[in-house]
Amino acid sequence: MARFLLQSDYSSIIQTADLTQITEGTNQNLLDAEAKAIARMRTKLVQRYNVDVELGPSDVAYSNTKHYRTKERVLQTSIYSVNEFDFWEKSTAYVAGDVRCDGNGYVYTCVADNTNEKITNTTYWQPMVGVTYTDTDYWTQLDNRYPLFIEVAMDLALYNLYARINPRNIPILRQDRNREALDLLDAWASGTDTAEVLEFKNYEQEGYSIRYGSSDTKQDNFFK
Repeated sequence: MARFLLQSDYSSIIQTADLTQITEGTNQNLLDAEAKAIARMRTKLVQRYNVDVELGPSDVAYSNTKHYRTKERVLQTSIYSVNEFDFWEKSTAYVAGDVRCDGNGYVYTCVADNTNEKITNTTYWQPMVGVTYTDTDYWTQLDNRYPLFIEVAMDLALYNLYARINPRNIPILRQDRNREALDLLDAWASGTDTAEVLEFKNYEQEGYSIRYGSSDTKQDNFFK
């Protein structure tokens, strides 16, 4: 199961012995609690932030057949992250070698000078496929996860674990941290607060549709 959180993250918030106790020594219980936490975060944030990238897995291996997105991560002993690139804009002149992203964050390199040519037009743009994580023009050895997303995910997951054992006897600390996490998610979702992550930015563009959420289909909406 691909995970946003890593096992080592929990050492900053709970003792290993205590974590083993509330998972009853079964790692699947932790994975299930995390899955619920991430699902809640996605539901709250999907309309404003690129959760596919920001809450995407941190423990998957590099693949030379995958089309990578800006800020996407792979785990090769340590975490490597795709560099953060600017987004393609209509009517901007590009020259060979420029690197830009489409609206879902998928990275392309300009292979022929052009203006107004869609980033998915392979005559002018080459998708970031087969670019190894050792290529520093595209990758950096860096854990680029937003620290507050890590903290919120852990707080929600730990609350879920305690609630699984006895929902009427959840420690006050975990209740408070869960409530604070939910309040912060609401603030991010409403715009009261702004998370320092990829945020959608819509452009009025002829022939370009706007979409949010799942990255299954590539279309040209844009975020900043």
